[in-house]
Amino acid sequence: MANTEIKNLIKKHRLFRYEIAEAMGISEGYLSTLLRKPLKEDMEQRLKEAINEVLSKGERDE
Repeated sequence: MANTEIKNLIKKHRLFRYEIAEAMGISEGYLSTLLRKPLKEDMEQRLKEAINEVLSKGERDE
């Protein structure tokens, strides 16, 4: 399965994809499309930064 680490982070922190997409400035649909196939390193890093941004805003509790 592609992007298992990213998907597990999203589940672990109980995030919604729309929150991450909003932090990245992309649509939720585009984020879902990205997660279907292996990501390039730069996009994977961007996703992790967006996840950390959402978490740091305190929008979700662990």
